[in-house]
Amino acid sequence: MPIVKITSKGQVVIPAEFRKKYGLSAPCKAMITEEDGRLVISPFPINPVEGTRGILKPRTPLKEAHVRYKKEELSLESES
Repeated sequence: MPIVKITSKGQVVIPAEFRKKYGLSAPCKAMITEEDGRLVISPFPINPVEGTRGILKPRTPLKEAHVRYKKEELSLESES
């Protein structure tokens, strides 16, 4: 596991082995996100619209959420 230095400007050098493995070459862009208390650096996709597909997926599948909503709606109607 390579150890990197963070400069006073917040710059980090990504080790060459990872740059080669993930196709990072200057000039390029990368995204930094946080997952489970860790920073994750990901190559920025060539087509940003295509690369963001699926990031807004609901926690509950739509079909399951719809069934739950309909049950709740029916129970409210029967109470009236």
